[in-house]
Amino acid sequence: MSIATLSQPLPPAGFKEFRILPAGSFRAADGSGRPDGLAGWVLDTRLAHAIMASLAARRDDLMIDYEHQSLKVAENGKPAPAAGWFKRVEWREGDGLYAIDARWTDKAAAMIAGKEYRYLSPVFTFDKRTGEVTGLVSAGLTNQPALDGLTDFAAATARFTTGSIDTDRAINTFNRTFGEFGVFHPHTPPAEVARLRAEYGINQAPAACRNAKPVKPKPSLAGMNAEDANKMRHWFPDVYE
Repeated sequence: MSIATLSQPLPPAGFKEFRILPAGSFRAADGSGRPDGLAGWVLDTRLAHAIMASLAARRDDLMIDYEHQSLKVAENGKPAPAAGWFKRVEWREGDGLYAIDARWTDKAAAMIAGKEYRYLSPVFTFDKRTGEVTGLVSAGLTNQPALDGLTDFAAATARFTTGSIDTDRAINTFNRTFGEFGVFHPHTPPAEVARLRAEYGINQAPAACRNAKPVKPKPSLAGMNAEDANKMRHWFPDVYE
């Protein structure tokens, strides 16, 4: 069994979902020639479901660190703080393996919003004879991409500020991200908005409100340039201060 790392663009810091690995056969795009001696790494439905089952059976979350420092502690003795955590993954046929419950630390979220970090590098195990991906180890924020064509933080942000029509998947992602703040995608059907409001305990009768979750503090835009920050405040006035 061997271990590999790759890098790929990230979605906005508030996002809970992003693609970890692509479907099919893929190689590093950083000029390293990885994987050595193989046509490529391979990830298909069978392999993805085995990874999903393995993660579901474990107790601990998978760590997202900075620059893979958690793999270098024994070598350099430096701390390895977490940038975030995830555990649940989902296979999307023909697309790839997605993390669907990412939780970012305040520091990492601010750095991503400020574009200090733009890429995610997953660490995974694979069969060195076949290239088949056999497991996920962790992930790291980095600015040295090795794998092209996955989810891009900047591109995903633009999708919410250009006024373009989004796909059902994009609308669902938006609502999962911002729904708890009472903000829903403008193309969400009224019946779905009503269902989501009930789910998040928004505008319920007083008795229901007493059991609602405490209101979370609004996320900060510190570190984001003035132009981008103004766009986010304009489009999501109920989310950002």
